[in-house]
Amino acid sequence: MASTPAHNATTRMPMGLPCGRRSPRGRQRWYVARVPEGRERGICETLRRVVSPELLDDAFVMSREHWFSHEGSWSLDTVPMYRGYVFLASRDASGLSKALSSLTLPVELVGAFGHSYLPLADEARDWFEQTMDEKHVLRNSVASIVDGRLLVSEGPLKGQEARVSRVDRHRRRCLVTVSDRDGGFAETMPIDVPVKR
Repeated sequence: MASTPAHNATTRMPMGLPCGRRSPRGRQRWYVARVPEGRERGICETLRRVVSPELLDDAFVMSREHWFSHEGSWSLDTVPMYRGYVFLASRDASGLSKALSSLTLPVELVGAFGHSYLPLADEARDWFEQTMDEKHVLRNSVASIVDGRLLVSEGPLKGQEARVSRVDRHRRRCLVTVSDRDGGFAETMPIDVPVKR
């Protein structure tokens, strides 16, 4: 007889995000849906229009600022963090899944576990909510390194220096530990560190 694998906190979504535990209907959680790459924003706009607000609180693309160099000059651009995926805030994953299946849009919830869907882990969601702006963008931070210590003066990482595990000053990015639990979860964030002394 085949057994159903037990869910544990190390379960990951396809793009590496940690899954949380199932919860009863009524508590808002973030779920992830797969969509065609390049159509993320348009599909979110349509979902916010056509899905009942009783089933969908919000649909959004999570983005981050990204430093790039062109002809020797550095600039910031905003890019999607998870191409081909969108985030859906809902209090009823089962009802949301049924509503999505009745649409002609190419959108499918991921994180299926048996007959239900696993949300994004609470710790990751809380960190994203604290760190993102109102447009769901992880913005650039500005910092300096003094006597080997990172000091963030501007941006969402201000006060989160202890979470920064690695800084690449040349590429203007850093690795931020979001969670240490169950194998850990980290995100890459933009950071400009013009001063090191």
